[in-house]
Amino acid sequence: MSDKDISPQSEAGDSSETTIKGAQTLMRALDILDEVIDKPIRAADLARKLNMNRTTAHRLAHALRMRDYLSVTPEGFTLGPKLLQLGASASEQTDYVRIARPRMEALSNSTGFCVFIGNREGNWSRHLDRITGRQRLRVATAPGDRRPIAETGLGKALLLDDTEASWKKLWKQAHADAVSDEQIADFLERMRRYKADELVRHDSELGDGVRSIAAPVRNARGAIVVAISIASAATYLTDDIAEDLAEGVRQCAQEVSAAIGWRPDR
Repeated sequence: MSDKDISPQSEAGDSSETTIKGAQTLMRALDILDEVIDKPIRAADLARKLNMNRTTAHRLAHALRMRDYLSVTPEGFTLGPKLLQLGASASEQTDYVRIARPRMEALSNSTGFCVFIGNREGNWSRHLDRITGRQRLRVATAPGDRRPIAETGLGKALLLDDTEASWKKLWKQAHADAVSDEQIADFLERMRRYKADELVRHDSELGDGVRSIAAPVRNARGAIVVAISIASAATYLTDDIAEDLAEGVRQCAQEVSAAIGWRPDR
């Protein structure tokens, strides 16, 4: 057959078919990487779970191993040094404020309330960014402000994975005045509820009439890295709308968590 016998349509078709096959191979390789995230797995188990023959599973796994995306252990294939390196680099380069801001803006637009994001600095919380909202009475807290971590709703959301001993210690540090055993017990009980709900409902103890609702943001490993909150005068953030607002805050935090790799099933 001469070159003249090969039509442009035939060449385009061959190219398209090659592209599709290449994409399918790539997707299968990515499926393998998904399977080794939690624990090592053998090639035979990979083939069974991914519905591919053993030869294909073994070939793809060894190709990934050659590029250091997988390692081999007595229990089977597991994450390789290249993936661990990429994970560390991604963590270092994550800009939580940039990722969260459009979602914070959407939450503020839909509710009208001031929305904050903050992180933990030891025994303190730092407010990193704020969407002002439409309320006439605005919360005075500004980006850059630092507060004792157990003093604010946002700070308490950052503490949800701490032990009860840590909760007690940090709450006592945030309250200079003497506190009773009854007050401490009440605080611990509230923190247990917050932890179970993954949501903090906070009334300021500073006499400023501020009320807030906060939720933690988790990274791919499930660790709390920042928290999202809405805050306003209790006059506006009333009990009759608090439940709907709470769901909005939770959803916002979950969307930011998903954007940085968190998966609830892990």
